[in-house]
Amino acid sequence: MIGRFFAVAGILMLGGCVWLAEQGRLATGPRPLPNMYTFTQLELLSLINTRKTMGDHVVGWITGKDCSSPRAERGDTYCMDWPDRPAPPPQVYCYSTLARPTCYSQPYNEGNDRLIGFVPATTPIR
Repeated sequence: MIGRFFAVAGILMLGGCVWLAEQGRLATGPRPLPNMYTFTQLELLSLINTRKTMGDHVVGWITGKDCSSPRAERGDTYCMDWPDRPAPPPQVYCYSTLARPTCYSQPYNEGNDRLIGFVPATTPIR
């Protein structure tokens, strides 16, 4: 968490050091401010698509939690833990029978059955 804080602080400190002039050269004068509507449009785009403000994304990135201002305005907590990942699907072995395929969670070792499909369990990626 401290490393993320220093990364954000470094980006903010270095973000306004130098800007490019019209001819493509580095300018040392004061940098012109971006249009106010640009920030408003980005904020609205973030709210519409993710139901979070841009500040919520930064706070959530630093804390490692799911933070949302609109959720806090409704009376819930501002930052919540992320939900747990769902359990991986089980292995499935499907065999052909007279009517339709029959599937089992373990191999069915009878001599008259034919394996027509196998879906292995997924392994978690870390």
